[in-house]
Amino acid sequence: MVRPERRSTRRHVMRGAGAALLGGMASAPAMADTWPSRPVRMVSPSTGGITDLHIRIVAEKLAGRLGQQVYVDGKPGATGGISAQIAAQAPADGYTFLFIIASLIVTNPFVYEKLLYDIDRDFVPVAMMSKAGFAFLVRDGLPVRSMTELAAHIKARPGKLTIGNIAPGSLAHLATELYLQSFDGKVELVPYRTMPQVVQDLARGDIDAFMSPIGEAKPTVAGGKVRALAITTAERHDSLPDVPTMIEQGYADFDVYGWYGVLAPKRTPRAIVERMNREIASVTSAPEYRERMISLGAIPGDTGTPESFETIYKAEARRWGALIRRLGIRLE
Repeated sequence: MVRPERRSTRRHVMRGAGAALLGGMASAPAMADTWPSRPVRMVSPSTGGITDLHIRIVAEKLAGRLGQQVYVDGKPGATGGISAQIAAQAPADGYTFLFIIASLIVTNPFVYEKLLYDIDRDFVPVAMMSKAGFAFLVRDGLPVRSMTELAAHIKARPGKLTIGNIAPGSLAHLATELYLQSFDGKVELVPYRTMPQVVQDLARGDIDAFMSPIGEAKPTVAGGKVRALAITTAERHDSLPDVPTMIEQGYADFDVYGWYGVLAPKRTPRAIVERMNREIASVTSAPEYRERMISLGAIPGDTGTPESFETIYKAEARRWGALIRRLGIRLE
C-alpha cells in the first residue's frame, strides 16, 4: 500500500517533470528568436583557395541576416580533421559551426585508421550549400583529345602515364580510379602536397595528367599549357562550357562531385539548427550567390533540410567507402 505522503510526493514530481517539459518546449522558439546575441564562429578546414573564399562569401551574407558577426576560424591540418575536432569540442550553444568539404564525411572515415572526430557521435547536419565537380587535365603536348583517346593511350603504355595525386583517397583520386577501372588502366600516381605544385609540374610537362577541382582548372587551362578533356559532373559547367562531360564521352552514370556544407556540434538546440538552415537557404538561393559560385566552378544547389542533407552524405559515404575498401586505401 502506498502511503498518502508518498503519493503526494509522486504527484509533485510528475507535475514538476511536466512543467519542465512544457517549459522546454516553450523555450525552443524563444531561443531561436533571441539567438544570436553575440558573434558566431564558423570553423573551416581551409585558410586559402576556393574553399576559404566560399565560406567567407557565405559568412558575410549570414552576418547581414543574423545581425551578428559570423567569423571564419580557419584550422587546416589532418585533411580537415583538426577543424572537425575543434568544432566537436566546442559548446553546443549555437555559437560554433563547422564548415565542411565532402571528404570529411565521405572519404576520411574510410581512409584514415585514426580520426580526430566521429560524424555521427559529434555532429548534427545543418545544411548543404553547393557542389563542386572536377576537370581531367592533361599537359598540352599529350597526343590525346578525349577520354577515350586517353584510355587507348594508357592501355598501349601500361604504367607509363603519370597522374598527379594530392591526397590518397580524396574524391579527385577516387574519380581518377573510377575512370581507370572502366578499362583496367594502369598508370603511375605521383604524390603531391599542394595544388600549386601539381599544376606547375603539369604545365611544365613533368607529369601527364591531373584530376583538378573545376574552380582551380579554369585559370590553369586559360594559361594555354594545359588542356581539359572532360568534367566529372552530369552536365557541362558554365565556367568551362566547351569541355564535355564524362557521360557525353561514353562513361555512363559518371557523375562525381564534392560539396560544401555546415554541421553543428551534437546537442545544439534544434531551434537554432533550423534557424541556421533557413538563413543559409536564403543566402544560397540568392542570384548573387549563385552567380558567384558558378564563377568559382561550383554548382549551386538546393539547401534542403538538415534531414535531406544527412541522407545525401550518408549515401555518398556508402558509395565511396565501398570503393575505398575495394582499392585497399588505408592511412594512419
